[in-house]
Amino acid sequence: MRNVIRLLFLPLHLLSLVAATRQRQVPTREGIKWLQEERSALVRLEIPELPLWNTEEKIGEDLPSALIFNFTLSQDNRILALNGIPILPLENAYVPPRLFAYQTSETLTQFDNDTIADYNNCPLFSLDYSRIVPQAEDGFQQFYNYTPSLNLDILGASIAGYNALLPANNQRFIRLTLHQVEARSTPISLLSFKIADIYLEDRGPNNQFQSPEILKACTAWSWLCPDKPGYPWYQYIYRQNFDEYGRIGSMRHLIHMKWATLIEVYGVAQVAIISSAVGIVILSLIGYGIYRVWKRAQELWQERLGDIDAWTADEEIGGLLADEEEEEDDGDYVGKDAVEMEDWTGSADVEKPLPPPPVPPPVPPKAGEPSRS
Repeated sequence: MRNVIRLLFLPLHLLSLVAATRQRQVPTREGIKWLQEERSALVRLEIPELPLWNTEEKIGEDLPSALIFNFTLSQDNRILALNGIPILPLENAYVPPRLFAYQTSETLTQFDNDTIADYNNCPLFSLDYSRIVPQAEDGFQQFYNYTPSLNLDILGASIAGYNALLPANNQRFIRLTLHQVEARSTPISLLSFKIADIYLEDRGPNNQFQSPEILKACTAWSWLCPDKPGYPWYQYIYRQNFDEYGRIGSMRHLIHMKWATLIEVYGVAQVAIISSAVGIVILSLIGYGIYRVWKRAQELWQERLGDIDAWTADEEIGGLLADEEEEEDDGDYVGKDAVEMEDWTGSADVEKPLPPPPVPPPVPPKAGEPSRS
């Protein structure tokens, strides 16, 4: 009976899960206020696990709060800035930008209906965030129609020594879409944009919170310690992992930090002189190494030529000796044949000396001449 009841209630449970999934996936445009159509907008993002900061007592109060984001295109409409900081495209992908946002206690109704408040007197939080742009961001590429989307998820916030991670599943992230203004097939670096759409979407299976402990450790064996193989390499921007030299722990960060320290201690001129001297020494060593390799290659080539000549001479001498041996073998074979013929016929079939030539008869003396005999 109990199993029958479970089977009866199972479809209801599945329907509730489907409804919750559909509700979670529906985006909302609540909390979006346009300052200038297609160029600038304010976004109010509720942060469930971030307490309202009391600036006087320097403590967090258990009251609902939200962060305010100002997305504005530059004068030439080529760069999207977040609270005055370029966010798309990036100025330097090796050093992701540090983002800030003002905290407010105003409700969604107040934000939508009241006049724009002055947020400069509100608490200013430093942010950890996840930045995803599904489309390629390489400025040298060319697309038929380039419409990048920026997915911005706030992972953490801090102020006055207070730090908070924000892993709540019911927290939303911002999705902003740009459309290009120029004709199609224009290179990305030459494009200007307009803001086509902004909405808030719940975190789902594809946008799970990632704490800094889960991320792969960064060591000097890696040049960048990237989150992904392609440009711009980094998705999870935790302030503790980055400084003005890039990803802390990477080989690139180590080299840039050492270089900056040398300039600070010795000055640009002396570092330039030292670098030139070191460069000359390194180039000299490389040149000497190339020369030694070239000389060794020549020596090996000469030795090889000598081996080839010796091998050729040996082949020629061996051929002459073989010819002589063949001639001797031929003479031996003739003698053997003669002996065999002699044994069989009783006389050797060899060449005998020719008989002496015949002597001509004496000439008779002429008349009146005495005889010579």
